[in-house]
Amino acid sequence: MQNIGVIGTGIWGTALALTATRAGNNVLCWAREPEVVESINYTHVNKLFLPDIPLPDSIKATPNMAEVFDFADIILLTVSAQYTRITMQQIKPYIKNSTVLVLCAKGIEQSSGQMLSEIAAEEIPEAQIAVLSGPGFAIDVAKQKIASVTIGCEKEKIAEHLVKTLGTACFRPYLTTDIVAPLVGGSVKNVIAIASGIVEGAALGDGARAALITRGFHEMARFAAALGGDLEAIMGMCGLGDLVLTASCSQSRNFSFGYAVGACGSAKKLIAENTRTVEGIYTAKAVVKRARELNIEMPICEMVNRLLFEGISLQDAMKELLSRPYKGEGF
Repeated sequence: MQNIGVIGTGIWGTALALTATRAGNNVLCWAREPEVVESINYTHVNKLFLPDIPLPDSIKATPNMAEVFDFADIILLTVSAQYTRITMQQIKPYIKNSTVLVLCAKGIEQSSGQMLSEIAAEEIPEAQIAVLSGPGFAIDVAKQKIASVTIGCEKEKIAEHLVKTLGTACFRPYLTTDIVAPLVGGSVKNVIAIASGIVEGAALGDGARAALITRGFHEMARFAAALGGDLEAIMGMCGLGDLVLTASCSQSRNFSFGYAVGACGSAKKLIAENTRTVEGIYTAKAVVKRARELNIEMPICEMVNRLLFEGISLQDAMKELLSRPYKGEGF
């Protein structure tokens, strides 16, 4: 039994808290919202983010961040990618050399184009960094539906310990010593999922969507390789697995947003009216920025970015993609 801390008690944080308790651990969550803390501690449910799932007594909540770090040496950081830096700045005073910080968000910082591990290296270099990523919707994980993920850490013993600590009969982690692949897979798949939704919403056909997902995976693999990631890992749960799920299911926020773009042919109004966290919107800009710096081609991600932010029409985007020179298979 371990003491596990969770920073960020939205739907994903709460689902992972449930997973950790089902694996036999005690959990203390930090939440910004007083009503979430009160709801978890006194009615044993997260009424704001996960109202229909009862929580065991072994999950507690606090508004005091220091208390979480006093309680646990393993911390699951579940805040969204665009709030990761500011959260790391908040937790910096409480980090110990023994603290294992598991990055559970999926995305790349829009302003800098940096991966979450690179932000951690700048903001909290003293922490032991691990990554949890892979296919699985939070609500399904919370309901104990079967999910498989990747847990990555450069220190293999830490990765092995995390796998044993968090694994259950329904939540199966796979291990890697590469943290780049899980971070890249969890980020780029959101952009490709928007593109896949666009294809579906525009009724371009199942063959077009299959081709897009396949070529999107190639872009993901090239991006990971350029950043030093392991191709074998990107072909696993954190890359291919996550892409298959997110780019083919209406439960995916990114796919659903893309579907709406494809159906109406424009993104500007949808972005302005969007109230949900659709991480691929922010990640598209960051991926394109970083890919240009690395001098690698990511035409699908480029086109998603132009559709979202540069006003190119869907018809022109498709013409440009389909007029690219023929090429051989391979990454």
